[in-house]
Amino acid sequence: MEKELLIGDKNYATYGSNRVLSPRIAQESPLHSALKKGDQFLRFGLLSSLTPFCAVGASTYLSPFEGASAPPYELMDNSPLDEKTSTEDSENKSFSDIPDQLNHKEHEELPPHLREENILFVSEQDVKEAFLQYAARKRFYRTAPAKHMKVQNLTCLNTYKYRLETFTEMRYTHLASELYNGGFVDSPDVSPPPAPWEIIVDPPPLFTDCEMNIPVPHSYSVENCPNCKGRGAIMCQSCKGTGKKKCSACLGTGTSTLEDNNICTWCSGTGDNRCFSCRSNGWLKCYRCNGDGVLLFHTQLTITWKNNVLEHVADKNSGLPLHHLQEVTGKKILSDEHNSVFPIVDFPEPSIDEYSQACIAQHRMQFTSEGLHRILRQKQTIVLVPLTKAEYEWKGKVYSFYIFGNEKKVYTKDYPGKCCCSIM
Repeated sequence: MEKELLIGDKNYATYGSNRVLSPRIAQESPLHSALKKGDQFLRFGLLSSLTPFCAVGASTYLSPFEGASAPPYELMDNSPLDEKTSTEDSENKSFSDIPDQLNHKEHEELPPHLREENILFVSEQDVKEAFLQYAARKRFYRTAPAKHMKVQNLTCLNTYKYRLETFTEMRYTHLASELYNGGFVDSPDVSPPPAPWEIIVDPPPLFTDCEMNIPVPHSYSVENCPNCKGRGAIMCQSCKGTGKKKCSACLGTGTSTLEDNNICTWCSGTGDNRCFSCRSNGWLKCYRCNGDGVLLFHTQLTITWKNNVLEHVADKNSGLPLHHLQEVTGKKILSDEHNSVFPIVDFPEPSIDEYSQACIAQHRMQFTSEGLHRILRQKQTIVLVPLTKAEYEWKGKVYSFYIFGNEKKVYTKDYPGKCCCSIM
């Protein structure tokens, strides 16, 4: 769970990474007293920097294992006293001016997601164009309000969307059979069959759903067909194995009132007819073993790879139904991918921390409690979703709508240009 920030000419990891100092360790460090004057932020995503004093750079300039940083003694003696005094004064002056420098650059030192949280991603022209396209797509909406509206106010309501993807592998076995045509049988007598998780297979691309069925080696055996009990044939259900059926013309009586001699000509007075299903045999060829009476059984291994997804949108009481934000994209500000990710901590939006912890705990309990599943990879992302509430005036009344996502989708409940048409 890392996000790299560019500080000076180096990249540093933040967002809950193990390389971020805890507050207690940071206070005990030699650099803490100097950074305290600069009002530095050591929270999640708020790592400000100074050119000579930075979080990782401190280990470079202040490490006790480094050599002396002072110039040689000969050079120090040759320098004029006035120059030394002016140098010390300039150093003290620059250090005392740190708070002022931070105040001037406070906005630039914030991470991108904090700088952009309260930034409008759309202009008034974008709002008008998106609203006009929205009205044009509706069948019974007039476009006049969207064309001639007067935008009164644009309110930034940008929010965050959290997504956890857990790529799992599930394995289970079942008994399968096929026709046996003779030949070598790879039975357990040849070698013990491997366990399901001992079989090595090539997985599909990460976070891609896939399924594979493979026979387990050394698990074959030849056994009687369970359908016909090794006989190769099954009883005909039409005649119950007798090969005959009751005559439908005389209903099995053998006589007929339509004939002069009262003998049924369909069954010749026997009351039975030949069963056409089994051709009077009473038995049918077993469809499962094709009449051989035996089958080749083996253990079938089914491997299922699945990408399990949980999502959460931070609800800031904007008035927009949250399910609409699931349909759009935003700006990715965090992407953390490992074999097993850790919950996000100290994010500016508390619900992201809570939901990250709940989602990870749910997937770990769901996919590690049984021996059928294994977690192969996890990825969690945070996306900043642009959301703007636009208030506009139309014919003396004020209405509002929302424009959200990179797609600039529009949602409104009170469009003033609806027309009710009916077919007479």
